[in-house]
Amino acid sequence: MPMYRKGGIAPWQLVLLGLFLVTPGVGVPAAMLPSALADERAYAAAAPCPEGAAPADTAADCLLTRRATVTGKDVTGLGDNKRYYLVLGFPDGTRQRAQLGKNSQRKVETGETVTTVSWRHEVHEITTRDDERLTTRAYPVGSYLPLLLLAVLMTPLGGSVLWMAHWLRRLRRTGRSLASTGRWHTSVPFVTAALYGIAAMIAVAVSPSALAAAAAAGAVAAVAVPLGALAWRGQRNQAERRSAGLLAATGARAPVAETVVPARVSGEVPYSRTDCDHLVVGPAGLAVTPDARGMSWRLSLPASLTFVRLHRGDAVGRVAGVRRPLVVECRDGDREVLIAADRDQVPWILGALWPQPQYAAYGPPGA
Repeated sequence: MPMYRKGGIAPWQLVLLGLFLVTPGVGVPAAMLPSALADERAYAAAAPCPEGAAPADTAADCLLTRRATVTGKDVTGLGDNKRYYLVLGFPDGTRQRAQLGKNSQRKVETGETVTTVSWRHEVHEITTRDDERLTTRAYPVGSYLPLLLLAVLMTPLGGSVLWMAHWLRRLRRTGRSLASTGRWHTSVPFVTAALYGIAAMIAVAVSPSALAAAAAAGAVAAVAVPLGALAWRGQRNQAERRSAGLLAATGARAPVAETVVPARVSGEVPYSRTDCDHLVVGPAGLAVTPDARGMSWRLSLPASLTFVRLHRGDAVGRVAGVRRPLVVECRDGDREVLIAADRDQVPWILGALWPQPQYAAYGPPGA
């Protein structure tokens, strides 16, 4: 039975992963960022409430300053999901909980008198008896920051994964594989996106405002895109030089006697079989066989098989008996064929190919 190269993750699985990253990276900031920025502007512009204003006055969009006593501390959740609260008691007998960070909660003792600033019925600031100002989780200033961090990290990563899915689908439709075209077609965009995300997160985190953060993320992108393009071109040129160097160093030797070597032929062709892990190499050409001695049946490789280039590494899976693998990339019409064999046997394989090896220059689709 023909052996089809299914190795690795399928394009539709990459699409799902890419959408899982892109959807929150784009959707969550798009839905929540306008309201977060509006709350920040409103809080910054809010005036102190008039003296004697009632906490229940919903019409007063002002900052209400009151004294309170810490009557207790609450911790909810487990592990990384723990949330830390202060229970505040006010002179009018009401109680209110305010969520802080773990370290902030430790700075306040039960029974301590503090000063709170409330806005829209939530406590946003707490000043301790040592005049240390603590902000609660409801504090609106800077609430845009997690949303922008989410956007600059997950959106480019998700986009690079969607590119992987697109590229793999194009390769499958044209009968190519990453083993021959080079994994840099997918790794360079992914690494570029990851490095951009890290650099953009740092730039956003140190920016003093949302506008400055957006400008900083754009500036990082303006640097990352050309660098990624240069890396792409460098990897392409390096792959071409490496392949040409391998061919020059290996050479081709016409076999004068028949021998059987461990090897694997992969491709969407009839002579790529899961039960054949040996190759008959001789003056008459090449043939696959399941027998290490070549005594059982064999299936000849056609004369239309044309050499393209050499690759390093075990690109089509591990082959028993092959310790230093090289991959011989060939074409049979419009179909890609890969022959994985030991480095010492490759010259004889090249010599057995008919017609004699010619370095056919062709690239991946769209390259």
